[in-house]
Amino acid sequence: MTSPSHAAHRPGRRHTDLVRALTWLKEDSGLTFDELAARTTVSASALKRAAGLHTAVAPEHVVIAFVRACGADADQEPVVLKLWRAARAEQRGILATLHAPAVTAIRTGADLTAALAAAYERAGAPALRVLQERATTDDTDGALLLPRTSAWRITRREGRPTAWTQCAAFLRGCGIHPRHMPAWHDAWTRTQTPTPAAHRPHAPLGPLLLTERVHLATSPTSKRTYLAPPTGGNWTAPLPRADRACLPGEQRALTRFFEGLAPAERYTVLAAGLTRLLTTRARRNGTAPDTAVDAIAVSDDGTLHLIQAKHYGDTAPPAPALQAQAA
Repeated sequence: MTSPSHAAHRPGRRHTDLVRALTWLKEDSGLTFDELAARTTVSASALKRAAGLHTAVAPEHVVIAFVRACGADADQEPVVLKLWRAARAEQRGILATLHAPAVTAIRTGADLTAALAAAYERAGAPALRVLQERATTDDTDGALLLPRTSAWRITRREGRPTAWTQCAAFLRGCGIHPRHMPAWHDAWTRTQTPTPAAHRPHAPLGPLLLTERVHLATSPTSKRTYLAPPTGGNWTAPLPRADRACLPGEQRALTRFFEGLAPAERYTVLAAGLTRLLTTRARRNGTAPDTAVDAIAVSDDGTLHLIQAKHYGDTAPPAPALQAQAA
């Protein structure tokens, strides 16, 4: 029966390919493990483990030392390192779970996060110190371009690069060739650019599709303009199912939540939302004329009163139709 220790290191096909390549190099060199160790700073036992199938895939520096001690030529070393990266990815078993898109198919931040993690796994998941060393340029140390904490978060899909320079540093650390960098830069740019409205699902007013047309009226005593419900006393209505299906997931959830509220609760929720929206816009431009509204007051009967705003973001006066309704 296979012992638990051996079962834990059951070799995969990629690991087997790597061991076969290392064994062939050793036999071709005609050297023993002790003689190979004498040519490196790695022990003979570590080299022997690297050429065996009973332990985990050897570290990268051991494989590099093994290949060079065997006298491999300039073409053989890259081939063996490619086998090592594949064996490491196979052993870790993370790459297949990422479902990362191709670089040209990256569209969102989540796509980029998965693609960067996949690049790290394909590189053999090198140590963070190695990532920093490989990220170094002629002008800047890799530790500055790619802080270790940032690199750690990227590899674990808990964060994304804060700038393209950091993203490029991470990719260099993963061994991405310079000729592939333009495609990665394009992908980065796509994730930083908002999706054009023409490509979004049709949702003209988002959650505000819940409301019918709001009517304006003027108080005969205070001359203040306020929101008045249309005839029938209700100015919210459920969305048709076809329209609801066009909304993004978050807005569909908000729609279901809103429709489950009592009428009085709907007034309160909408009042709070409109207050935040309108007051935020009112503060964007401190030199704009006074238009629109500044805050909303809700009376006991559910009537919403709009108070005149100060410094609204739009500098144009109210539309004639709006002025006519308010008169």
